[in-house]
Amino acid sequence: MSKDDLKDTVQELYRSAAQTRTHFGEDLDNACNYYADLVNFVSRVSPLRADGKPQSLLDVGCGCGWSSFFLAKAGYRTTGVDLNPGEFEPPPINNLTLREGSALALPFADCSFDVVVSYQCLEHVPQPEAALKEMIRVCRTNGVISIVGPNLVTPFLPAKFVFMEMKSRKFSFKRQASTPSHPYGNTFPEHLSKALWATGLLSQKLIDRQFRFSMRVPDSVPPFHGDNDACYLCNPTDLIRFFRKNRLRVLRKGRHGRLPMSYLFAGGTWVAAQKCQMLPIS
Repeated sequence: MSKDDLKDTVQELYRSAAQTRTHFGEDLDNACNYYADLVNFVSRVSPLRADGKPQSLLDVGCGCGWSSFFLAKAGYRTTGVDLNPGEFEPPPINNLTLREGSALALPFADCSFDVVVSYQCLEHVPQPEAALKEMIRVCRTNGVISIVGPNLVTPFLPAKFVFMEMKSRKFSFKRQASTPSHPYGNTFPEHLSKALWATGLLSQKLIDRQFRFSMRVPDSVPPFHGDNDACYLCNPTDLIRFFRKNRLRVLRKGRHGRLPMSYLFAGGTWVAAQKCQMLPIS
């Protein structure tokens, strides 16, 4: 699949497929619990101003809009953008605007926001570098960009699946037709091979002076779960190198309270960087 074909396929998928988003309907409690870790992470790397003036925040790829809703409830003047505005669910509240927009061409002027957030979105973007450059463009000087999603280049998760199957002695050797195609595989042999593959790819990323955004062909056939339709193998190593290359100051490499370097093997990506000064994007 060419880059143009991948872009067109993925963009159309997220414009039209309701199953690709996490829905909560009117269940505010469940939605609040789901997004609590995100709100806590953003609040710690981008604290509210002492004078009480709300910071402007852009939520890129907000899905059904609940991440934007709870960031607005936390005190940020929030704008959420997504390819499919017909899927927005939250009720209207102060400091919240939801509108149609693409991460690859954000419909905002340069330096429009104090905070830029992307939650479980970047892994679904066919051109992650272009999306990150757009986030830098719309972020103000001294503003903070936070990227949260899965870590799809960790050996830990497929190795965990191997261990669990060996411990239970319940091995799967055939993927069911109704099972989504997971990036780490669905069977014991796939889990084992993916653990070795992830170890090799992560080692290469750590050794190479140059880096690249590793892509995959997404599974665009339902049923969906969080990662089977991912087209970018999202991971903190790429993001840290990208931000440093573009002269941003990396504030967080992983979740708060975790051991140094544990972000390399964690199942999630939690990276925050500060745009320190007006510099060209390379």
